[in-house]
Amino acid sequence: MFERILIATDGSIYSKKAAKAGIELARLSGGQAIIVYVVDIGYVSSAALIPPFGGASPNVIDNFFTSIREAGEKATLEVDELAKAYGIRSKRMVVEGNPSSEILKIAEERMVDVIVLGSIGKTGLEKFLLGSVAEKVVRNSRHPVLIVR
Repeated sequence: MFERILIATDGSIYSKKAAKAGIELARLSGGQAIIVYVVDIGYVSSAALIPPFGGASPNVIDNFFTSIREAGEKATLEVDELAKAYGIRSKRMVVEGNPSSEILKIAEERMVDVIVLGSIGKTGLEKFLLGSVAEKVVRNSRHPVLIVR
């Protein structure tokens, strides 16, 4: 039933719980995991405008962007290792853009059977200003969505 499972991760505790649920779902259904981390370009651009990065040289901003991309590689690798430990086929993807839009785009392109993500990634003022990725995915997805708390 669930052959292609998109697991969205941002490295947070909630996304790690979601990843475990997604891997278990893949194990039970004999499916494969598509592990996705989205480098939020809006966040990177906004961060470049405020201290300590505001007015910073392009090299500093590039280093900041690189560190976020590396965090994405690490987050997807952790989920990939968990998948491999359970014998689950998996593919890792680190992409750039708006998180909810990119998750939905990949879900369409890969014709996934379900999207799995954590209920909360970002917190506090940032979540209030940007809105919840999980909420946007649920509202706009044409695929089933499993939200893990």
